[in-house]
Amino acid sequence: MKRVLVTGGAGSIGSYVCEYLIQRGHEVMALDNGPSLKVEHLFESGRFKFVQDSILIKDVVERLVDQADICIHLAAIADPKRYVTEPLNELNVNLKGSLGLLDHCTRRGVKFVFASTSEVLGKNPKVPWNEEADRVLGPPNINRWCYSTGKALIEHYCHAYGQQENLPFVIMRFFNVYGPRCDDLGQGRVIPIFLEKCLKGEPVVVHGDGQQTRCFTFIEDATQAVVELALNDAALGQCFNIGSDRETSILELAQTMKQVGGFANELVFKPHLEVFGKSSEDIPRRIPDVVRIKRVIGWEATTGLEDGLKRTIDFYRQP
Repeated sequence: MKRVLVTGGAGSIGSYVCEYLIQRGHEVMALDNGPSLKVEHLFESGRFKFVQDSILIKDVVERLVDQADICIHLAAIADPKRYVTEPLNELNVNLKGSLGLLDHCTRRGVKFVFASTSEVLGKNPKVPWNEEADRVLGPPNINRWCYSTGKALIEHYCHAYGQQENLPFVIMRFFNVYGPRCDDLGQGRVIPIFLEKCLKGEPVVVHGDGQQTRCFTFIEDATQAVVELALNDAALGQCFNIGSDRETSILELAQTMKQVGGFANELVFKPHLEVFGKSSEDIPRRIPDVVRIKRVIGWEATTGLEDGLKRTIDFYRQP
């Protein structure tokens, strides 16, 4: 049995990770500045502790790390609109919070499992992206890139602490995770934004021509990958893509959601610039190479988009 600290433990991915770790027989401490709504069912296990506080509070972080064998660091601001409107808050949380956590994990010899993002590779046109692909970003005055830059910098720190201070670490790059209870409808990511409009019978707004592509990864698949990478020492010192390798255009996503859910919403097309302003850029294609994660831990995404969307729609249709 391991004692695992999960930052962002009441969030989209974190709540599932906590649940899966409890099911596997481990002790879990969740640190999150949000409410415990998504993890309240875990208290009855007797192996779950929830702390509602910020990763920016040093003594809170150090006290929890002191009790852990593994730290799975999922806490972050991961809303594209907030990248544009709150770049300072974005950088403070994703950089300062992560660095404090990294430093104390290093001093205590606690394994650090870091949630990075496919966005670190920006708009590199050479897809699929393996873990050593080049980063291709826009200029620093475009706020869109502060999230990916902050995540990439923490990746650098992981490698540096590992090389010079013997920190045991694993880096995970997520590709468009979605599913039941992951997000509030209308917030953050494309699937909950589309789904809110579908459920309300309102027009679904597609940015640009909808030909930009993503690889959507169901939450249960992603959760399994996170936990296996955290517990398997064969993953140490490496970076892993976590994603489906099925490429889907945003227009196809909207059409599939309508078909699976039996929706009849109108699709409306708006320029990306009109929606986000000049401080944002879109990424044309985002596709993972998943050879490494298959080879090292035997993981691959198994939930098809249609099945995942159906389960997600059914969840949000509940009263």
